[in-house]
Amino acid sequence: MNRLRTVCLLLALLTGCASAPPPLSEEPNPFALPAGSPSNVRIGFVQGFPLTSPSVPVLLLPGTLVQDKMTVVTRDPRLNPTAILEITALQGRIAVARIIRGQPQPRDEVVLPSAELSERAQALLP
Repeated sequence: MNRLRTVCLLLALLTGCASAPPPLSEEPNPFALPAGSPSNVRIGFVQGFPLTSPSVPVLLLPGTLVQDKMTVVTRDPRLNPTAILEITALQGRIAVARIIRGQPQPRDEVVLPSAELSERAQALLP
C-alpha cells in the first residue's frame, strides 16, 4: 500500500507541476481583417508576372472552386482593392485572369468580392 501511495504522490507532483505551454506569439497577418470589416472569401494570391501583361496568374488555395468568367478582386495588405479580374482559364491550382480594372501587384490577395469591395474596386482606373 505504501508503494501505491508513493506512485500516486509522484504522479500528482508531476502533473501538478506541469504548466501549460506559453501561448504562441502570433505574427501579424497583413491580410487580417480589422474589426467590423466585411469578410471576403480568399481564393488565392497573384503570382509574379510582367507588369505590362493584360493577364495575371493566380495561385489558388487548396480546395478553391472557381470557374471561367468569374469576377474576382485583388487587394493589398491594407485590404484596399488593387484590381478587378476575370478568370479566363484554369490549369490545376493556377488560374489565368484578365485585368479589367486597376493594376494588381505580385502577392496581392485574390478574393470573392462583397458589395462594398466591388463598389470600391469600380473606382480603380481601367
